[in-house]
Amino acid sequence: MRNATVLLALATIAGCTTDAPTTTTPSTASDVSAEATIPPSETPADSTDEPIVIDVRSKSEWDTGHVGRAVHIPHTEIAERISEVTTDKEGRIVVYCAAGGRAGKAKKALEDLGFTCVENGGGYDDVRGRF
Repeated sequence: MRNATVLLALATIAGCTTDAPTTTTPSTASDVSAEATIPPSETPADSTDEPIVIDVRSKSEWDTGHVGRAVHIPHTEIAERISEVTTDKEGRIVVYCAAGGRAGKAKKALEDLGFTCVENGGGYDDVRGRF
């Protein structure tokens, strides 16, 4: 039972990472020493929809190019405007800027509001190939 609890806690923590590791769970309830590998695509933490991608750069930077599926909310406005995009505190959110600094500030602001799965995607060059 203890192993199952530890595995559940690890799976929950790993759900917000960008590189989803393979998790293991006991193959039967009575045989906790035997483990079966579960592909990341089948873990509960990875069954969520695609993340919300937010460009936290200035309007002029946004206008020069942005990730197609991103929404624009400057990092100085993220706390006041996040509800325009989502109220799901457990939903995946990726924030990016030019190099990662402002995205870090936006990530902290969202976490201070109770959002639990926020990723600093880094800079525009880092995320444009991902989304």
